[in-house]
Amino acid sequence: MDQNGPQVPPFEPEEYARVEAAANIVGKSPEDFVRDAALAAADDPFVKALGQARDRVPQLAEVFAAQDTPAAETGTTSWPDPAPLGSRDLHDVRHGHAA
Repeated sequence: MDQNGPQVPPFEPEEYARVEAAANIVGKSPEDFVRDAALAAADDPFVKALGQARDRVPQLAEVFAAQDTPAAETGTTSWPDPAPLGSRDLHDVRHGHAA
């Protein structure tokens, strides 16, 4: 079993030329340049968060799919009005405005 993870396909010739040029600018071999870039990316908090999200999204999808939502399936039920207003509330000057 490969302990380093799945193999990455090799660079295309023009991609390798770009990596080689960038490695030459910083004075590294292309292999060292790519290794250092991969290690730096692995320490990046954003990349770590993406990896965690990749694992959590299927779990959340299962939770939402398992919930009983017959009202959502019909599409006819709307959210209840939490505080219905009467006609007197609409004409009340003190309602909702600061003096």
